[in-house]
Amino acid sequence: MRKIALAALAGAFALSACGKQEEEAPATNNMVEPPVENVIIEEPEAPLPPPSNNSAAPEPAPPPTISELQQIQDDAEATGMTARLDSQSSEGSNSTD
Repeated sequence: MRKIALAALAGAFALSACGKQEEEAPATNNMVEPPVENVIIEEPEAPLPPPSNNSAAPEPAPPPTISELQQIQDDAEATGMTARLDSQSSEGSNSTD
């Protein structure tokens, strides 16, 4: 019984060794790199001075000179509170005939 098991084991090893393929060589890089161009960067002869904020802030605009009544009227017109209905349309809509 041991001889048969040993022979079967040896046969299995022989078959597994025959089935293996050789490992493939690692892929080589066939890419061709473009040539590096020599680029000349022109540098200024003297370094530029650091930026500074020497300008003065502009004067704020003076507040508008509109009277309070004019401002109220403008706000009312903007919201539609000054719209008026025709006298005929208001009478016709309120009638209960």
